[in-house]
Amino acid sequence: MLFKPSWEIRSLEGWIAWLETKPADETYNWHDCRGECAYGQYMAAHGIPWAIASAYSDFRSKAYNIAHPRPWTFGAALERARKAVA
Repeated sequence: MLFKPSWEIRSLEGWIAWLETKPADETYNWHDCRGECAYGQYMAAHGIPWAIASAYSDFRSKAYNIAHPRPWTFGAALERARKAVA
């Protein structure tokens, strides 16, 4: 999927485009609530600090359903995100 700059950062399509840039076998720590979870890394990559990103409850709840289930790899999260928009 090609990234479209017009996509809203807090969209699943935007998150999918970012996940596609990550190594599939790279892991993330879901329990790291200081921004090293998949959601926190995504927001940081877009210049949004954790203190602000954690307040985006609308998108965070969508991210939870994708990033929380194991395995905690970016490849697995990408598969779950693609299924969520299908």
